[in-house]
Amino acid sequence: MRVSPTRSVVGRLVVGALAAGGMTVALGGSPAWAGTSPKEVVLNAITATEATTSVKIVGSVTEGTETISLNISASTSGVGQGTIGINKQVATVRLVAGIVYFRADTQFWTAESGKSAAQLFANKWVDTAETTSTGQPLAQFLNSDTFMQQLFGPNLDNSTFTDVGTARVDGKTAVVISGVDKKSKSKGDIYIAKSGTPYILRLTIGGKGDKGGLTFSDYNQPVTPVVPSGAIDLDTLSG
Repeated sequence: MRVSPTRSVVGRLVVGALAAGGMTVALGGSPAWAGTSPKEVVLNAITATEATTSVKIVGSVTEGTETISLNISASTSGVGQGTIGINKQVATVRLVAGIVYFRADTQFWTAESGKSAAQLFANKWVDTAETTSTGQPLAQFLNSDTFMQQLFGPNLDNSTFTDVGTARVDGKTAVVISGVDKKSKSKGDIYIAKSGTPYILRLTIGGKGDKGGLTFSDYNQPVTPVVPSGAIDLDTLSG
């Protein structure tokens, strides 16, 4: 039996919408320091953000007719938790010690794996190794190292950057850098903390039918998911 309730997550979630296929996140904004170019501000912010041990990520991205949503706390220590949604279908996910635990309703299982899987697993905790075809797509969003590398991995050379000033994000003042990818014509904004460590506080994208945004908070805070009791081992069932 092959159960893959996450087959559609990877290519169509934030990784695909913001980074994959050479689509650089449309970044742009205002330099945080005098004499520093907008591009240098972006690069400094990415370096600082990728160096954190954990982060909370909340938001959604719409690509065509599909909306993918995230409300997760991801860390570099092999633990994470939260929810991942595909349109109105939402799965609760946890990553602990190399095992991904997730629970979803009938609608989610039916859409992703069919009615038989829904009858077996709807509203129950199931688990799988983070290295399996089912676990890996979920685990990559609960590991902040992997997530950030995928989000910011594309080359930024194709983008032009523009100063657009400052804004408030969750009560914090942010420098806003706006830009356009010269090849894909995608565009968007990156909001970077103006004081203290230049963490990225928010990303927004637009153009080419894609739109959405992600907010980043709770940097370097503990992430303590609890292993659910009685989870069904999908790897044993598949074997």
